[in-house]
Amino acid sequence: MRSNGHFIAQDGLSLLILAGGRGARVGGQDKGLLNWQGRPLISAVHECYAPLADEVLISCNRNAERYADFGTPLADVLADYPGPLAGILRGLQAARYRQLLIVPCDNPQPPDGLYQRLASSHPQTPVRYAHDGERGQYLYALLERRPELLTNLQAYLEAGKRSVYGWYEQAQAHALDCRDMAAQFRNLNRADAFEAR
Repeated sequence: MRSNGHFIAQDGLSLLILAGGRGARVGGQDKGLLNWQGRPLISAVHECYAPLADEVLISCNRNAERYADFGTPLADVLADYPGPLAGILRGLQAARYRQLLIVPCDNPQPPDGLYQRLASSHPQTPVRYAHDGERGQYLYALLERRPELLTNLQAYLEAGKRSVYGWYEQAQAHALDCRDMAAQFRNLNRADAFEAR
């Protein structure tokens, strides 16, 4: 399967951890590196999902040298923090493996078993994401790396669109019922939740 950069996707799993945001809700700090129980917040999702993956990619727009401890840092190709879809685009461009598992960096107790559930559900659908019974958890998703998916996302972003849900609708994504995991989709968004360094 060929795509940007003329690489061939191999069977296997690439993990993309999204850590490229502005951190607006935590005073502009780099959320993935904030201190949570004595270590960077990103450590929890890394420990949960990295053992499943053949490679780990980190979508980040700053502190690449620190994120390199967790995987290969990837900066957005679009300027000015355009949102998680830009990180997903960069992950699709860089990943070497057929499946791309996407998770956010800011969950201290991520849902275990999520990849296996996404992988076994609707395997012909190129985008599958978790739904907690009340709302879509759009940044917990499994993508099949197909050239048409990459082309579609590039065009969506070039048109100035930024909604993850909007692109999922366009890509005919499947929402997977994960209501039994609902409590595990909690992310940390307040500066006072973190410890001083």
